[in-house]
Amino acid sequence: MAQVSFYVIENPVLSIELLACRLCRRVAIGAQTPLFVRFDDPQAMQAFDQLLWQFEPDSFVPHAIDDLEAPVCLGLDLPQGFDGCCLNLGLDAINHPALERVLEIIGMDDAAKQHGRLRFKAYRQQGLSPDTHHVKT
Repeated sequence: MAQVSFYVIENPVLSIELLACRLCRRVAIGAQTPLFVRFDDPQAMQAFDQLLWQFEPDSFVPHAIDDLEAPVCLGLDLPQGFDGCCLNLGLDAINHPALERVLEIIGMDDAAKQHGRLRFKAYRQQGLSPDTHHVKT
């Protein structure tokens, strides 16, 4: 069963996308764990692809769209055989038993918090015990 971690943003300057870039760097580069970043929207995926190229001028996060060979794979549909870590930037909870870990980011606005509560509840219904990290910087 996957470990599920929620990252709750508590800094109005920090965006979901910037925290997602940091998590990509930490998981794929730091921990050397394959990472799939799941999106609901192709335009959001394309924008995030561009952001990963430029979010920090002195570092690079190797990534690709729909290429599981890349350390960070961006995509709309989580592949069946994938067993690494998934950063879920979609609205629905992940139900994929082969995953090692699922990362969720909750923004500061009310809609993001409501969607986060629904995902948290969905993971609990799957028999998982999500942990929560409050991000202030």
